[in-house]
Amino acid sequence: MVSANKHTWISPLGFVVSVLFLNVALCDEPSKLQRKLTATLNPGCREFCENNTAITLVHIAATSDTDTIHYVWDFTGKPTILVALTSKQAEFHIDWPRLMESKPGSVRFTEAPQYTFMAIINRIFQYNDADDRAMLDEGTNAFVYDPHNFIWNRSLLWSNEEGVMMAINAGDDFLFKLNAYSTKDHGLDFPHLLHTSNSTQIDIVFNNITNRFANPRFAIELLFVVSEQAVVGSEFEVTKRKTLDDEHTPGIFEIVDVLSPGAFTFSAGGYIEYRPVSYTHPERDVATSTETRQSQPITVRSPSAVLQTTLAYALYGNKLDSYLVQGMNVSFGVSEDGFYRKTNYTTMTFQVGYGMPPVEELSAFVLIVAGIGIGVPLVVLIASSIYVCTKKLRNRDRFQQQRL
Repeated sequence: MVSANKHTWISPLGFVVSVLFLNVALCDEPSKLQRKLTATLNPGCREFCENNTAITLVHIAATSDTDTIHYVWDFTGKPTILVALTSKQAEFHIDWPRLMESKPGSVRFTEAPQYTFMAIINRIFQYNDADDRAMLDEGTNAFVYDPHNFIWNRSLLWSNEEGVMMAINAGDDFLFKLNAYSTKDHGLDFPHLLHTSNSTQIDIVFNNITNRFANPRFAIELLFVVSEQAVVGSEFEVTKRKTLDDEHTPGIFEIVDVLSPGAFTFSAGGYIEYRPVSYTHPERDVATSTETRQSQPITVRSPSAVLQTTLAYALYGNKLDSYLVQGMNVSFGVSEDGFYRKTNYTTMTFQVGYGMPPVEELSAFVLIVAGIGIGVPLVVLIASSIYVCTKKLRNRDRFQQQRL
């Protein structure tokens, strides 16, 4: 007779499979459009900018329902990336004749931004690493490249409301690729940084540059300008955090964040983020990877004088002296990797954003693998336990029947 209190029983294997499919469904949900992107090349420039690929300033308005983040990729002076948070209605304007003369106030917003953060590539160093330490120390013999003197050639600019990409180079030696995004996802190229619609990514390649030293390495000087007042004890903070896995960048379990005071105190500031890895070949993988190392941020003295050929001075002029402006060096390579001369190729990829850097999460693939790795042994253990218990019960019943 069948019991009236019949219950539906789900096997352990069925339960594990159900959980796995639920995780896949949740993790593989398509990213929704978070901001609508509108890109403009050299906005308002109708005279000397026409058909001139040597003049490049790209303005990107990333608009949400409540506000707009403005990205500006400026190569008219020293390469500068601007991230500005404004109201939805604020517009960006340029007085081109004044900008080309590096005049303050030549760039403005129709409404004061709620926050601005700039990353400037101030100088590029080729230095002689005589002791193979892979660090640019004070007093090291170095040749200095001033990016303000580069002649830039824009080779690609592509955009729609979901993404913007630009490629630009100086003499095929210094190559830059820049991206802006409308959704949260990983970049297409190694090191596959996790980006959001609140960040823009910069990829730099030093390709086949003449070696000036016996043991050459490269380093860059990055300057950071934020619309936060410079006060005692206020400085950028470098943090290193471990990632959950190396699925996207094999062998690299670390991410470096350089946070403005507003970012690490209120989660409402600016940041740059990168993985401490550089690649020594266009085919980027574990075999062609080396490391990067950075110095601690230090305060820039008299920033209005130091930054006169940058977008920062064009926007703020002498007000820069009251803002927090700091700089740090990032050096490429690690001891015993053969120096730059081994392949004559090195890279850096970083992103600049507003708020806090996005946090890596386990993907559906990793969850499936982990689920199988944990679930299958669990199913075997449970099934084995059920089998052993059932056999013991049957043996006990048989023994009792024989006694009767």
